[in-house]
Amino acid sequence: MGKKSFIAALCIGLLFGLALFIFQSMKPTTSPIPTTSLETNICEKIKAQFGDCKRILLVDTDSDLAFAETSSGIVPVWLNEELTDLKKVITPMMDFQEFKEERGDRGPIDWRANVDDDFSVIYGFAEDAAKTIVINNADNVQPNRFYVRENMYVWYATFHEKVPLPVETTVFDEIGQILSGERE
Repeated sequence: MGKKSFIAALCIGLLFGLALFIFQSMKPTTSPIPTTSLETNICEKIKAQFGDCKRILLVDTDSDLAFAETSSGIVPVWLNEELTDLKKVITPMMDFQEFKEERGDRGPIDWRANVDDDFSVIYGFAEDAAKTIVINNADNVQPNRFYVRENMYVWYATFHEKVPLPVETTVFDEIGQILSGERE
């Protein structure tokens, strides 16, 4: 009888352990996934600051930047490294109307700079004719760019340091001729 009791106790123990495992796996778990998407979160903060947010145009995971479109322009947003939350809404906004009206004064690009000790962004609009942009006083960096709409691109470069101002750029057309600026 000793062997039969031992086997019965072992079987009851295994059944009890299996039942505990099944009940544990049926418990609802808390999800680390946020309840709102990153895009929704960005748009809510842009709406609070600028009044509206149409859509998110781009999330650049390499530079931790996102670009939100409002009815009057485009706003860059600096994200945390995990790309789960905003660190800073970058101002000034790139204004559509201002870009269209100031063509004669500015040339084929319009730029802004937001400079801090640990994170700097140079960004702006470019016309279609501006095929290559070089930021001369930031080690000749060629910024990223993406298409927005008819004859309008957004270009940007990020730096994890303070960038010297004023920003000096050279803009080239499709055959490599200088449209504005000077090549050093």
